[in-house]
Amino acid sequence: MDRISLTTQLSEQEYIKANLYLVYRKWTGKFFLGMGLFTLLCVLFLYFTGALTDIPWVGLLFGFYFTLGFPGQIYFAAKKSYKTDKRVSEPMVYDFNRENIQITGESFQTKLSWDKVYSLTESKAWVLLWSTPQVANIIPKRDFSPAQLRFFKEIAQAQKGPKNFLKF
Repeated sequence: MDRISLTTQLSEQEYIKANLYLVYRKWTGKFFLGMGLFTLLCVLFLYFTGALTDIPWVGLLFGFYFTLGFPGQIYFAAKKSYKTDKRVSEPMVYDFNRENIQITGESFQTKLSWDKVYSLTESKAWVLLWSTPQVANIIPKRDFSPAQLRFFKEIAQAQKGPKNFLKF
């Protein structure tokens, strides 16, 4: 095997889950979620135990925003992005070989040499191909056969360009 060719298409739910994953995989996302939960629980505990006579609305709003509002914003922004950005929702063909990566969609074609890839990361559901620290191509692992995934990791490990965070 000297190349891999995958055809994939993200569903709306996969795209939303990937966006939530991308925010909450970083410590800042986890920190704000934790702070929101902590604040919400503290405010409710203090109010219901009688330590506070009035509801501290600022703390309650802060807690609700970071536990429900912020994830809700991410959800609706991803949903809107999926519907408006046709490149996200169209079928894509990924061709990987030892020299480069070619991504072909209905409305675009991109060819990258491996040294232009910023990094590669892996989650339980996706392989993320980062072209910059902020932009990633989301490739569902369900579209790789076990042999293809092993070969992809071998190709990626041999490259000097991208930061490689794949699980071996």
